[in-house]
Amino acid sequence: MKISLMGIAIHIGLSMMVALPARAQSNQPVPIEFAALERPVAFEISPSTGTLKETAQRGQELIWIRKDNPSDRRFQVTNISVGFLRSEAGGQVKMTFSGNTTSLGYSASEEVKLNVIIRTPGGASLHSWSLGFSVKCGDNNQPLTPITHEVPPDLTASLFRNVGAVEIAEVGEAHSPAVGVQPCS
Repeated sequence: MKISLMGIAIHIGLSMMVALPARAQSNQPVPIEFAALERPVAFEISPSTGTLKETAQRGQELIWIRKDNPSDRRFQVTNISVGFLRSEAGGQVKMTFSGNTTSLGYSASEEVKLNVIIRTPGGASLHSWSLGFSVKCGDNNQPLTPITHEVPPDLTASLFRNVGAVEIAEVGEAHSPAVGVQPCS
């Protein structure tokens, strides 16, 4: 009887030694790195019709790189477009941001935030708009759901008439200078 109790105790002890490290590994948090926008992009505006203006495509990309190693890309947005649609009556202007996201082996642990700055042909700022979107591990040239913003009524006529360029940059907040990213498994 003593031998069988001893054997059971050894078996239980060995089982616990195998199970505990496996359980400890599964509870460890995935390391978070930080990525920052490599550089802002600027677009010229092309009038499409009397009520539609949109950015001219010239292969511009938004690329997020590892904050402490600029050669390591984390994700990107391509095929970027910002459109301005004016209602027929001229009292309303809606801006729409769209693009395609690609995860380069990383997902964003939080919403990615950008500033869209509308400028005159001379470079003066007319209006700015902050927007956000998510990046998931499976994204491979994945179209973003278009994000829409209504221009304040007191700016609509002036903005639509004078828009000459759009600049897209990372939100410059002191408490969030970069976006957290996690490797895809």
